[in-house]
Amino acid sequence: MTDVPDIPLEQIQQRVVAMWMGSFYGSSGYVARKLGKKGLREFQGNGARQVAATFKQLGLEKPEDVALAMATNDKNLFGSVVVVTEGDGFVEIKRSRCGLMDGAKSFARVGASLIAKEHCKTCVESHWRKVFSDLKMKLDVEHTEDGCVMRISKQ
Repeated sequence: MTDVPDIPLEQIQQRVVAMWMGSFYGSSGYVARKLGKKGLREFQGNGARQVAATFKQLGLEKPEDVALAMATNDKNLFGSVVVVTEGDGFVEIKRSRCGLMDGAKSFARVGASLIAKEHCKTCVESHWRKVFSDLKMKLDVEHTEDGCVMRISKQ
């Protein structure tokens, strides 16, 4: 019998990022080829509504609750370096290193057509902005070299 090795956390996170991105962009690419841009927007909108509904079902209704849930996943699943800070009427998620952006850069290095800046645009405009709209929250985003700052507030 051969022992199955343990994988270090950093490698687990890299594999989770690769699996997530492969699944997301593979599905999105297929939908876009089969149904065009309109079908892709519908597909992405359905996904965003599902995430918003999940947050509601979990009782995550305040910006700080949603931000902490997002940051927890980003840090633990994707290996992002992330901090959540609360301000007067808003909460910020500061990603000084985004594991998904790192994943996009890695895919680009091996010849994939995925570009990190395009991933960030898709992440914000095609997903999170729609999620927060469904949650009756406002999202402002500032992109940085290796991540972003998301400011979330009630509408």
